Order: sequence, then C-alpha cells, then structure tokens
Amino acid sequence: MIRPAGIDIGSSSIKLIELQEKKSKLELLKCAVNTISDEDVKTSLKDLLAISRLSLKRVNVSLSGPSVIVRYIDMPPMKKEELKSAIKFEGGKYIPFGVNEVILDCAILDKSHSGNANRVLLVAAKKDKVNNYMEIFKEMGLDIASINVDTVAILNAFQRSDLKTKQESVYALINIGARFSNMNIVTGGYPYFTRDILWGGIDITNRIKELLGLDPDKAEMLKRNPGERKSEISGVITPALEKFASEIRMSFDYFESQFGKNVDKLYISGGTAYLFNMLDFLKESLEVDVILWNPFEDIKILDESVDKELINFPGNFAVAMGLALRK
Repeated sequence: MIRPAGIDIGSSSIKLIELQEKKSKLELLKCAVNTISDEDVKTSLKDLLAISRLSLKRVNVSLSGPSVIVRYIDMPPMKKEELKSAIKFEGGKYIPFGVNEVILDCAILDKSHSGNANRVLLVAAKKDKVNNYMEIFKEMGLDIASINVDTVAILNAFQRSDLKTKQESVYALINIGARFSNMNIVTGGYPYFTRDILWGGIDITNRIKELLGLDPDKAEMLKRNPGERKSEISGVITPALEKFASEIRMSFDYFESQFGKNVDKLYISGGTAYLFNMLDFLKESLEVDVILWNPFEDIKILDESVDKELINFPGNFAVAMGLALRK
C-alpha cells in the first residue's frame, strides 16, 4: 500500500518522502529535497514534484512557527465527538488568537496528573496560513490528505520503532532547522511539553558572516565545511550555540519543575544537527546524553536515484518522514 507523500516546507528547503507498506515492512519509494530560492515556495515545490513524480496525488503537510499554537490542557472525560465540540468553546482560553482566526483540533493523550480528567493536545493554526497551503497544493494538482504540526510529525517519526524502551525514559526531541527548532519533551510515550524555538542554522551563518566579514554564501559554506579552520569557527559561533543551549535548558528546567522528572536524553535531527561541533557542545552544556537519530532506520530504500548525500544526512527528513508515515 502506497501512502500519501510527506512534504515538509521549511524556511530554506522543501523535503519530500513517499513510502509504501509491503508485508508490514516500510519501503522508501521517493526521497528528494529542493532549496527554496528567493522565498519562492511555489516554484521550488513545482520543480521538486517534477523531479519526484509521485505515485499518488495525495500528500500530508505540516505547519510550524508563530502561526501555530500547541497547548496541553485538562478536560473532563468525554467522547471524541463531544470533545471536538467542547474545544470550539473552550479553545479560546488557551490561545493568543481570536477563535474565528484559527482552525482548532485536538487529541486525547492520557490521564491527567491532576485528578479525574484527560490530558488533551490542543492545536490552533491561523486560517490564512492553512488556506495559503491549500491553494499552493491545489495549483500543483495535489490533494492534501492531512495538515499536521512539525512537532507532532517529528514525534510520529521517532516513535515508529522500539517504543517500549523509549516509554521507560524521559527524553527530548529537537529538530534544528534553518530558522526554527521544534522541541518535544516526552515521558511514558506521551508528549508533555512542546515549543518552537526561534533559533536555527541561520543564526550560525549570520554570526560567521558578521564577525569574519563574509558574504552569506561563503559564510554558509564555511559553516558546513570549516576544514582546517574548525578551531577558529568554533570560537566564532560559540555565543550563538550558548544562546540555543540556554533556551533548551530553560525548557528542561520548566518541565522538571512542573512534573518532577529530569530529561535523560536528547535526540536531535534537522540540517543544523550536523554542524561539526553541535553534538559535543550540547552534551557538555546540557550534561545529558545527546544522540543524532536516523528517521530511515529499518526502512528499505527502493529508489535507486536517491542521492547518497541525502542518506548521509537522514536527520534532514525527520518532519517529512513523520508526515509520510500517516496513512
């Protein structure tokens, strides 16, 4: 069975994955990426689709950033249909937008720690952002099967395998993108804390550009391949990395104060996770185990045209994989 393709429209590139399920095993049919040039999402998406030649015309997409709000709230036990009706009236208490400005959705997670109530995941997305996505994909001749949130898609990809052992620990997931980093803290297999951090690879590039007087393209190249200048570049970018680590630590501290549990491990993904000193810097700063995880684990690759470079940096596709896993 071929599933709808997962398409992740980031701030600097668009990633695409198409999977099929065969005898309960997942196989990779398509995997591609295209840079967004001059903020022209439509042209970049059109070119990517032309290269990929999807099997189906249905896709799963996701949103992140300031137009999306994720909250965890307590609600009395009720059926799913009743909950969705109640959320229309209760949701406005938890979001900074007017209820008429957003599309609301929710999902029951687990029992609340505060008595006889269910913990509910509430998501609100600005209508204009959703409508813009709908229009873009309609122009491309595609149907949107579902619109997700990046943080939920990442969790979906991560929990695909080996869930039993992951349920035993408290861990954080951070997908480090170009402009935003998506964060989850999970315990017992359920998310308990979610946020988008306004920090990404562009912060590193800008730091190199400003301190070394380089143009953006050269700064980006030096960030990716510092070569013999590793020690110099490490010193230049340390303040930017310290800011990122501080944001993570603040989130860990908040979670620990609310739930009395410490984060044991941090799993990172996204393009900036491959920065030459990211892993060691976060390990030292946060004093937790930091692991660069592979969303392609246990997936057979059928598409021989997949660029080896894509497979060498699998964490770039964490969001796209989570979207492609949705049936």
